[in-house]
Amino acid sequence: MPRRQYTALLFILIPLFCHAQQDLISLRLWCELEPMVQENEEYPLSTEAAQKRILEEAREILSGMIYGFRFSYTPGDKTRQINEEFTATPIAEILWGDSNMRITDAYVRDTFLFVKVYYDLEDFQFARRRAWASNSVDSSSGVGEYSVFIAPSPEGKHRALQEALKNAVRNALRPVYFNKPREVTGEMLIWSEPHTIIQSGTYTTRLDMKLRVKEIRSYSLF
Repeated sequence: MPRRQYTALLFILIPLFCHAQQDLISLRLWCELEPMVQENEEYPLSTEAAQKRILEEAREILSGMIYGFRFSYTPGDKTRQINEEFTATPIAEILWGDSNMRITDAYVRDTFLFVKVYYDLEDFQFARRRAWASNSVDSSSGVGEYSVFIAPSPEGKHRALQEALKNAVRNALRPVYFNKPREVTGEMLIWSEPHTIIQSGTYTTRLDMKLRVKEIRSYSLF
């Protein structure tokens, strides 16, 4: 093939390859078969029960990566005796049993079940992700931790994810707003695959997100 034709073909294939990659979200998730804290009579956890937990975790994460959350954040203020508060409400959720979500490459290692989860994006879901990709949308990252002894999996992993979301919002606001606002509301989207590990007795989650601030309420001067 002449070099000029080869180069032209290459420029055609690269966008198609990138588009295919963007149409697919993949997650590497895990579940403890022998949690540090025994939750119920089923111990160790069966592979089937562990897979159900992984699918539910995948459903939560994928919903956050495709549809995002509406959030409300109140920074803590000791002077005003205000406690820090954060809520993240899913805008929409992937339904249980969604045929676009599938599991592959499952294996057990050191009492953990590891699974690869794939989700094929519909055109409208891909469009939502693409709209958040704009450079005009703020980016942030956060780390969240939650004790495995206070809330074992899956609740502990869910709470670590919520803490990571809150800290990502806080990290995004700190360099911008010198005076603490009374409340900040907006929307957020998990941008890339979150990663969770067990570290020093805690579930530790790291994530990157996109953020749109809708309203900032300040404290009254009176």
